[in-house]
Amino acid sequence: MDKWKVKNTIKVFENRILSVIIKKCSHPDKSIEWDFSVIETFNWINVIALTRDNKFILVKQHRLGNDEISIETPGGVIEEGENPEECAIRELKEETGFEGEEIHLLKRLWVNPAIMTNTISFYFIDKCRKISDQNLDIAEDIEVITADVFEVKEMLGNGEINHSIAVTALSLYFLSEYNKFGQIII
Repeated sequence: MDKWKVKNTIKVFENRILSVIIKKCSHPDKSIEWDFSVIETFNWINVIALTRDNKFILVKQHRLGNDEISIETPGGVIEEGENPEECAIRELKEETGFEGEEIHLLKRLWVNPAIMTNTISFYFIDKCRKISDQNLDIAEDIEVITADVFEVKEMLGNGEINHSIAVTALSLYFLSEYNKFGQIII
């Protein structure tokens, strides 16, 4: 299989979060040209965090994309010059006020390589305890909740947790060597 050849790129939109690029391409085998839209944005992290008594630390927030309150795992944007692990520790503390004793990379994935240039790194932070108040950005309004494994399983099964990144994060955790709960069937 041959790769498309990028002949030209045009930035058609840019703001503080993302840029939209049109890539004018040609396919070497098919003698066709096509314009592909690509979103350039920052790399992200997402965190599965467990308290010392093995409760999941989750966040609730209003998401404007679907105009609903969403139950999620903490996460955010990796800042310029920051490594993903540092970002995971920082975001957990900022969004929840919790800090952990152990951190493990679960997986690094492409967010959506069909149209996006960024990756997301999933971390597990264990033995967390509340050490401070939240330190939210001006546009953040986040409620912190904790849930045991059975409550999380129920929220996954009934669709209360329906954010694809949170579902992926939890799935990666349950499939990992760090899973403390054995096989979880939803």
